[in-house]
Amino acid sequence: MQDPLAPVVHLIDDDSILLEVLSELVASINVKTVPYRSARAFLDSYKPAPCECVVSDIRMPEITGLELQRVVSNSYRVPPPIIFVTGYADVSAAVEAMKNGAYDFVEKPVSGAVFLEKINGALKLSRQLHTQRVDASVRSARIALLTPKEREVLQQLVKRQTNREMGETLGLSVRTIENHRAHILAKFRVKDTYELLALFTQPTPLDI
Repeated sequence: MQDPLAPVVHLIDDDSILLEVLSELVASINVKTVPYRSARAFLDSYKPAPCECVVSDIRMPEITGLELQRVVSNSYRVPPPIIFVTGYADVSAAVEAMKNGAYDFVEKPVSGAVFLEKINGALKLSRQLHTQRVDASVRSARIALLTPKEREVLQQLVKRQTNREMGETLGLSVRTIENHRAHILAKFRVKDTYELLALFTQPTPLDI
């Protein structure tokens, strides 16, 4: 049975020879590759995974690499890291792609060592993004358990207010604030306020 957390690299290029070369390079580090001869083929079958990246040629018929990037960015809240493969004449397009959020690019002829280094970096980023998505989902689920008043207390807690300051802000007694804090800790399944606040210092922001 295939490990759902195993890394996967999506390779997109209309050049079958280059596609085969890149596939062999990625396979040399024991990472699964999924080759596509067109951006359309990729878009028709792509499903997000916990650890992945996309390697795409910039210049392709029908849907170019930049157009592919726009579609993926607009379709997924956290799109997979994209590495573009480009010829000398397309470096300016690769720079544009970087400004639009691409992870990196490599120039043809592709250096195997440089290419694999970028692949490993993109997969590492993908794992980090997946962890952030999971953490965000857990926090959202915990927040959904809070009463409106507990949510108000949590808003002040993440601002590092003391019990007395929260009481003055919300018009509640210190004892009531303490009770709300205890309920919040229980619902978030954390042992203390420090552990709770650590959940709200992650890169993925949440509306409380």
